Amino acid sequence: MEPLINWDAIQELAMPPMMAGPNADPAWEQRFADFYNKVAAMEKRHTLNQVNALPLLPSDTLLDVGCGPGRLSVPLAQRVKSVTALDNSEAVLRYCRMNAETAGLANLTARKMDFREAVAGESLELHDVVLCSRSGGLRNIKKLAAFARRLTAVITFANAPTIPQLLSNIFRGTAADPQHKPPFARYGMDRRINYNVLYNIAYDLGYEPNVHIVDDGFTKDYDSRENAYDDIIALGKVDEDKADIYRRNLDQYLTANDKGGITFFIETRTCVIWWLNNPKRFFAPAGHTALD
Repeated sequence: MEPLINWDAIQELAMPPMMAGPNADPAWEQRFADFYNKVAAMEKRHTLNQVNALPLLPSDTLLDVGCGPGRLSVPLAQRVKSVTALDNSEAVLRYCRMNAETAGLANLTARKMDFREAVAGESLELHDVVLCSRSGGLRNIKKLAAFARRLTAVITFANAPTIPQLLSNIFRGTAADPQHKPPFARYGMDRRINYNVLYNIAYDLGYEPNVHIVDDGFTKDYDSRENAYDDIIALGKVDEDKADIYRRNLDQYLTANDKGGITFFIETRTCVIWWLNNPKRFFAPAGHTALD
């Protein structure tokens, strides 16, 4: 039977266009890598909520598609046999390797490859677990699952602010020409086309997706409010005559902590969806007429 709704078509319409590849502008690639690593460090504490939602085995080999600076790859490598961290940007992979080394890991391999060009079992080996978080691999759920022997997982924001939206709150009105102008600031704000799209694509492929909604956020401690202002400003652009606006925007996310300093915290929420690649089936998946 055919799916009742073409969720792939809905995803194509709903997801933002892919940004230019990293090789298009090496300077942009490095700026993006610096930005990504800084933001990922702020999410480190809450990233464990996502890791804890996955039914991993110590014997698992894991492929992290679109790994970035290793936000997930590093803590995952502490729980499984090995991790292949895949990204098409050498700049972010340098951060991934550095973060793995800092964590004392020897079982993480950072590999440069465009997942769109990967061929299962040929240019890229199969893994027990395949994971993709907030990256282009989410556009092809079927292909992601083809690289997994046991389990596939996808991660996205859950009817909650994305990183561009969070930054828009901090840098609203701070620059006449924003340096980090989110190309899809409203993406994810319509719950009709949120993580349910990924769930239904996997479901129509014949899988039994498990959904876990977990608390998420970005946080960092500072010695003073001024240090927070000086550090977080690197995530956006603030004109000289708009510094007061930036500070007022940021103040709503700064609170005094019990160490005598200041804590930055901005809240969001994330969805972790995972499924076994070979579930027990009682009915045929969409597109099939015979019982498996």
